[in-house]
Amino acid sequence: MVDEVGSQSGGEGGSGRLSRQKRERMKDRDSTFWKVLNAALELDFRKGHLKWTMSELSRKSGITRSLIYYHFGRSKAAILSEAIAVIGEEIIATSPSRMVLWREGKWAETVRLSREVAAQAPHLCNFYLLHRDRPTDIGAAIRDLEASYLRKLARLFPALPPAGIKALFAFFFGICFAPHVDDETVNVAIQGLRRLTRR
Repeated sequence: MVDEVGSQSGGEGGSGRLSRQKRERMKDRDSTFWKVLNAALELDFRKGHLKWTMSELSRKSGITRSLIYYHFGRSKAAILSEAIAVIGEEIIATSPSRMVLWREGKWAETVRLSREVAAQAPHLCNFYLLHRDRPTDIGAAIRDLEASYLRKLARLFPALPPAGIKALFAFFFGICFAPHVDDETVNVAIQGLRRLTRR
């Protein structure tokens, strides 16, 4: 689904898809990645979906266009598809290493990691909420990720009814993006959740 998002017309050349080589290079998301991604998310929110230019992105992020092109290609849509990848891998925590933490019951650790990502990209939540209900590839990708998250929670908490699974989704999503919440608060919230779910 991420590749579908990336295949939207970016208006600045390129197919919108990241090559396997570029995706591998971006696995080690460095400060350049976060500056560009966050600036793109902010521009997309403030100016409208894909109604910004790579020159504006360069100015906003403080990263040269040539370096943006090197990391992301020339497509604005490819940059936004990285936001979908970040939501899936880091917030919804679908990467293999994060799934291990979930299965081992290390919920506070996975929440901490998700919160670190949310801090790196403060406009990620806006992007998610803005596009979630839209009839676009990005909206569909976000809804697919949500469905995947709900299935994951249902597997981890089989005794909970569907409404309980949705409540857990709201809890974990909210705590990932809630401002001014420290690790101690997260631990207290997780302990309360353990008592409620008997896990």
